[in-house]
Amino acid sequence: VKKYLKMKTKNDVCAYSSDKNFDDEDSVDGNRPSSASSTSSKAPASSRRNVGMGTARRLGSSTLGSKSSAAKEGAGAVDEEDFIKAFDDVPVVQIYSSRDLEESINKIREILSDDKHDWEQRVTALKKIRSLLLAGAAEYDNFFQHLRLLDGAFKLSAKDLRSQVVREACITLGHLSSVLGNKFDHGAEAIMPTIFNLIPNSAKIMATSGVVAVRLIIRHTHIPRLIPIITSNCTSKSVAVRRRCFEFLDLLLQEWQTHSLERHISVLAETIKKGIHDADSEARIEARKCYWGFHSHFSREAEHLYHTLEPSYQRALQSHLKSSDSVVSLPQSDRSSSSSQESLNRPLSAKRSPTGSATSRASTVSSKSVSTTGSLQRSRSDIDVNAAASAKSKVPSAPGAAPFSSAAALPPGSYASLGNQPRDPAPESAVRDDP
Repeated sequence: VKKYLKMKTKNDVCAYSSDKNFDDEDSVDGNRPSSASSTSSKAPASSRRNVGMGTARRLGSSTLGSKSSAAKEGAGAVDEEDFIKAFDDVPVVQIYSSRDLEESINKIREILSDDKHDWEQRVTALKKIRSLLLAGAAEYDNFFQHLRLLDGAFKLSAKDLRSQVVREACITLGHLSSVLGNKFDHGAEAIMPTIFNLIPNSAKIMATSGVVAVRLIIRHTHIPRLIPIITSNCTSKSVAVRRRCFEFLDLLLQEWQTHSLERHISVLAETIKKGIHDADSEARIEARKCYWGFHSHFSREAEHLYHTLEPSYQRALQSHLKSSDSVVSLPQSDRSSSSSQESLNRPLSAKRSPTGSATSRASTVSSKSVSTTGSLQRSRSDIDVNAAASAKSKVPSAPGAAPFSSAAALPPGSYASLGNQPRDPAPESAVRDDP
């Protein structure tokens, strides 16, 4: 009994203390005033709550960070936004003369040409090039002459085993292309094959740095000599390289002007055809994108390529066009089927009177004659009757189409009551059979 009473007393004391703490916590919310003792007892509890909230914030931020990294093709990957931010993240320097610029570039070349130098020194030298660009190095005449002497140093940096050196080299190359444009032609042509070797690298930071560098060069340096370098890698044994190369080719066909592509029409067509037949499904998808980009520049050559494909590959191209909602026109052979499908929705087919059916045939003939004038325009189902009549008047009509010319010239909206319109005796005599 004594042991029971002791246990009961202890439980009552614990219950009272817990109730007191609960009341004090309620007083913090404003339900009842708090005392000095409750404030002192509450301070550790509030600090614990703050720690818990801070932990929750850290977890949330880490979750967001993991999501953003997952969106960048995995941990360690970089994108164009990272490169653009790094363009200006360099020390500020001043160029006092062309001699000063020459000495700075010679020091940079000396460091980058020797891989025995500390990797941090090489990273600093690569950043120094970007600092010189921001300081206006491209305005000096001797800059491009010394820039050519850096080709070997750039290649050595892009082959480095240190991922940080490779990343800084790719950022510097992208910055040179974005600032110099087509004046970076020699450097881009020299470094491009070396950058392609980074794409199949298992280290994400190296592989994606090479990809972003190529994209920036394609966007800003439009020289035709880069096309054979890209197309030759489209037949690489590496699946990753083939996928990326068709992505690059699609970007090139979107960004470049037609006159920059005219020298390599046959090479582009042959490469796209091989990509459509590629063993990898993702490479085939990218190649189909390239086809429609090629079609926007060279429609005749693209249609010729289309007709050399097997029907299954032709259907794949058409399904890709429909899924992407592209505005590119269909090949000539498929426009006739699409126009006949669209003609089913014409208002003229709603009323099937003898004259109405003849009028629909006449408008169909006139729409076909109009569509033949533009080789890349689709037929439309909402043709204005007056516009069709004016277009038909410019085209020599056949003798058999003469009875339907008066119906085609009616104002819009009057074709619904064609059956009640008075007829001329000439068309009636031409249609009516004598007993």
